[in-house]
Amino acid sequence: MRKLAVIAVILLSAANLHAQENQHKTPRHVFFAAPVIETVWYGRKPPSIGFGFALGSEDKVSMGFKGIYAMPLAEEDFTTVEITLFLRVYTSAAASGFFTQLTYGIAVFSGERVLSLPAEGGSISIGVTAGWRLPLGGSFFIEPYIRGGYPYFGGAGLSTGVKF
Repeated sequence: MRKLAVIAVILLSAANLHAQENQHKTPRHVFFAAPVIETVWYGRKPPSIGFGFALGSEDKVSMGFKGIYAMPLAEEDFTTVEITLFLRVYTSAAASGFFTQLTYGIAVFSGERVLSLPAEGGSISIGVTAGWRLPLGGSFFIEPYIRGGYPYFGGAGLSTGVKF
């Protein structure tokens, strides 16, 4: 009986020690969500100002989607809605630091600063993005980035997000 009690105490102590070790580890984040603001050039006119949102997985190789509503600075230019899927790779083991990203999706254009459906035109959207994730504590970050592709010439933006 005494041997059984000693074994039970050892097993309970080991389980308690394991639980305490796991309690102090930082939680593993699975996804990130980030509002986005950017300047993007769709033509020879002045750039458009875009506002949007990105949602993706939180891994060294990350996948997700991003949507942007871009308003032109010139009245005779197009308003654009761009919805893309992305594949992102970080150079560090954690999802932080320098990253490169491939995007593919659609861009829908509508004339004179008003988005109307059916839209006046649309196109595939494909591009490459390079950026840097700057962590702010364990769950928040800032990402400045630049991008180039089609149907836009280039863009630069900033996202701030949360990992969950």
